[in-house]
Amino acid sequence: MNMTLWLAVLDSSLSVGAATKEQAGMIHIPASEVTVGTTPEQRTKLAAQFDCHAAWLNDDLPARRVKLAAFWLDRYPVTNAQYLAFARAAKHPQPGWWGKAFPAEYANHPVVGVSGKDALAYAKWAGKRLPTAEEWEAAVGGSPFAWGDEWPGPIKLPRLGRVLWELPATRPVGSGECCRAASGVEDFAGQALEWVTDVRPHHGVQFQLMKGASWFHEDPVNFRTASGWWAHEGWRSSFTGFRCALDGDKAPPAVQAAAPENPPSAAAIRERLLAARSGPVVLHPAGGAARHLGISVPALGHEGLALSAPETIVWNGQGALTWRDAPDMAWAKEKPAYEMRFKEFRLNADFAAGDDYAEQLFTATNLTDKPATFRTSSCFNLQSHPMFYDLEQRRTYALSSDGKWVPMRTLTRGGQCVRWITGGPMSELGGELRWAVLAIVSRDGQFVIASARAGAEKQFSICTNTLFTCLHTDSTVDVPAGGKATTRQRLYFLKGGLDAVLKRFRADFRLD
Repeated sequence: MNMTLWLAVLDSSLSVGAATKEQAGMIHIPASEVTVGTTPEQRTKLAAQFDCHAAWLNDDLPARRVKLAAFWLDRYPVTNAQYLAFARAAKHPQPGWWGKAFPAEYANHPVVGVSGKDALAYAKWAGKRLPTAEEWEAAVGGSPFAWGDEWPGPIKLPRLGRVLWELPATRPVGSGECCRAASGVEDFAGQALEWVTDVRPHHGVQFQLMKGASWFHEDPVNFRTASGWWAHEGWRSSFTGFRCALDGDKAPPAVQAAAPENPPSAAAIRERLLAARSGPVVLHPAGGAARHLGISVPALGHEGLALSAPETIVWNGQGALTWRDAPDMAWAKEKPAYEMRFKEFRLNADFAAGDDYAEQLFTATNLTDKPATFRTSSCFNLQSHPMFYDLEQRRTYALSSDGKWVPMRTLTRGGQCVRWITGGPMSELGGELRWAVLAIVSRDGQFVIASARAGAEKQFSICTNTLFTCLHTDSTVDVPAGGKATTRQRLYFLKGGLDAVLKRFRADFRLD
């Protein structure tokens, strides 16, 4: 039976702390002058403390003193039950992980799987707004953490085995395990990344800032009050949520919540998703003018992986293909292969898969009477698999020129928005590379996925995109006038760890 629940609202303020008041589930934050953000010097010190490169902290706000007017902030993140009331009333799309309905036991968990646009739409419907990053930091307080200097302090991170996007490891709000600030605001550490109002242009679109740390996060550096995450305003994941704010001179409105119809149980969902699977790696070409493939790896579970092959092409140092383009191409009928046609060259792509690998071969045919150079960059995207999705780069490694694994988090991240795709100087991997290899270890340490190139190519490079956990292992090959040249890239899905990748890579590319 469909039923809408109205939360009782007291006209009088409820005492939360000595100088704190609450009304309709919102905490009143008095006017104040506070310090937000971090300085470059602070980031350098923090990077040494948390074993990462200082550039990884560039999403922090610049350090400054700000004067804030009084405002209200939700004590807890918006819950699934509250978001369901909005989705029904406003006929707004529901989070994808809900399926037909979220499990009944998730009603009082923070809603996740919402974008910045979704959060803004809810706030407007509820008669509120999103907080600014400055307001969020002022309400949470503390340095570097809300509770002080020690890690993990009062928070209790979930100890997860198999992670599933369809069952986020959020907890009921008010459990006391996800931190409470001196202001009375709760559940900002270990629940959801929270959208705030701050935006900026990036990659030709609008990016929006998130604050806090979610159930999916593990890295202490990202639980700092100053930590920030920029993402496209329409991006969503099973750990993106929000809470609302309101100007301090306004009265907090009543909050609506709703119950799902015929909700499934979390146990039933888990049992279905974790059913045993077996078989070799399977490729699923998109066909038509789409140069994309899906990759199924039964040994790793029901989740698929994605490959844009290639995402970009550079011919003679000039961009011949971008991720936005729809090229002149045709897929073969009998096997995963296609031909792509350009004025100065042809590209033939062939794909194959085995028990624990997939391979792509790109052959460029030079149609001119002059030598040329050819470079492809394929986007191997692991965002859809939570056991390998590594937005914090805690389990992502690059193979250095001397054959040692280097944590990506210790390498430079350039560019305006460090969570986006960009690579540091290859000199940090020790001289001229003879290969390009990136590997990600699963959250439980049982498996590893890797992307690798080696051979007669030159100008090897690697880069990652933390927001999507896409691996780019690239190289350039010389193509003789009127001739051909081929580049080869292998994707591995192996039981074990980094040693397993190194052994297979050396054997397959005959490097011993």
